[in-house]
Amino acid sequence: MKKTLKKLTALATVVALAATIFVANPISVQAKNSWIDGDTPEKFENRVKSSFGVIYRPTVRTNYHASSMKALLPSTPQALIDIETGVNVSQYDDAFSCVFVDDNTEYGELADVALDNALAAIDGGTRVSIVTINLMKYEGKAYKLVPNTLNDIEFKVAIPKSVYESYRSYAMIRLNPDGTVSYLTDLDNDPATLTFKTNYFGAYNVYGFVYGAAGAFDAYKPVVQPGITPVPVAVPIYQTTVPVVPVQ
Repeated sequence: MKKTLKKLTALATVVALAATIFVANPISVQAKNSWIDGDTPEKFENRVKSSFGVIYRPTVRTNYHASSMKALLPSTPQALIDIETGVNVSQYDDAFSCVFVDDNTEYGELADVALDNALAAIDGGTRVSIVTINLMKYEGKAYKLVPNTLNDIEFKVAIPKSVYESYRSYAMIRLNPDGTVSYLTDLDNDPATLTFKTNYFGAYNVYGFVYGAAGAFDAYKPVVQPGITPVPVAVPIYQTTVPVVPVQ
């Protein structure tokens, strides 16, 4: 618990940048802007480029520190993300929604086993990287974690050339606090990108960027029914009643 609080306290010390966020998605040029990239180091260009040359940038301020991934960014419009975070832009002049993405190297043995079991169920299942995705709101000169949202937030991932093959399919695996694993399958048909949706952003959450053989994740694709938002398939992988947290 102390470790979690320490990390959240560290996040809260990040210097707030300009409050006005201009959202344009996609963009036609790849340029880093502090007012949308937050405190992302200059060495990381958190942009997703489609097969057609369209370049996407984050729709809300994103602090990106995941060296194990090429790019991962929110693509749901800012106005909708603001509704989900409940950020009070009318009361606070400096209020905004934001996303933190970082490598997760402290997810513990229990989570490691769960990831291995989840991949064992996938033909050719292989992990590429493990990250934490935190959704935050900044208001009253403080960052506040938004652990869950009512509706899903959409994200885009750039598939690096180092792991791309035409005979592979890609997905994100999410470890849930209730002891299940969700396969967040690709929602687009672009071989250069992975688009997924999620609504869980708890502290020290675990998201795995993985791949398998072509069609390996088809059985886990959400069933789409008219007027009903599809829900990712959750598969029991290990039995526990406590959230997945790092081993202390």
